[in-house]
Amino acid sequence: MSAPLSELEQQIQFKTYLLQAHNVRKHNQDTVGYLRRIYVKSRKTGDVWPELSAYRRSEKSGVTGPLIKKAFRSFALALQGNRCCYCFQMLPNIAHAKPIEHILPRNSYPQFSVHFWNLAVACFDCNQLKLKSNWGNFAVPWLEYPVATAFTEFYHPRFHRYGEHVRYDCNESNDACNVTYTGHTPQGKHLCSEMLYIVAARKNLNGKNPLLAEAIESIQQFEELHDLPALEAFRKSLNTSMQYQLDDSGLDDAPLEGRLPARRRSKATTTR
Repeated sequence: MSAPLSELEQQIQFKTYLLQAHNVRKHNQDTVGYLRRIYVKSRKTGDVWPELSAYRRSEKSGVTGPLIKKAFRSFALALQGNRCCYCFQMLPNIAHAKPIEHILPRNSYPQFSVHFWNLAVACFDCNQLKLKSNWGNFAVPWLEYPVATAFTEFYHPRFHRYGEHVRYDCNESNDACNVTYTGHTPQGKHLCSEMLYIVAARKNLNGKNPLLAEAIESIQQFEELHDLPALEAFRKSLNTSMQYQLDDSGLDDAPLEGRLPARRRSKATTTR
């Protein structure tokens, strides 16, 4: 029987974060103060994520939006074992390749745009696959974040323990790779049916196209050295192109569109 984080566990985790809100200790208190102010603003005006991202962006030190996000990313990755919160694959050391994920999407729940429990770290592909998908059915005017036990229909990476909901297996050899995702709970099966079957299919496509896999790896390495919005746009276009190829090679009779297929997938497997 799987159970979400208890209230005590949540309190301990939140208090721990408040001591690590900035990577430089002398700026931590001011960072917490700023986060509290912008959180209050989000409850009144909605989505403040762009404001946070732009806050003192030109500054290289002190309390800045980029440094606040960097500190949170480090905190979350430590909890996640440096793995994507959805596909559980290891994340490279590239900020753009591990974006901060809004579990309840900003477009549907702008009041939670900077809520501590609504943020996790995903890989680039999972972040793009989920994007604005609204898996919840919570009332939009709701100002209080839903309690952990309310997430019964889909996997919540901050409240749920991955291994209790999804089994991830990856076996590799010199010329073969077998990746399997198996959902054990309603939340885990939902994650498989909505997203992980596409992740597995992409692994399969890359395996059958060594040049494509090499090109994607080169792009990721280039991203580590350069902050280019055009490069991120190119990766999005590349994923769209890959999706068209995947539509003709699905794991079952449904197209791999990134939307809920006709036949739900509770298990996703790919080999190469």
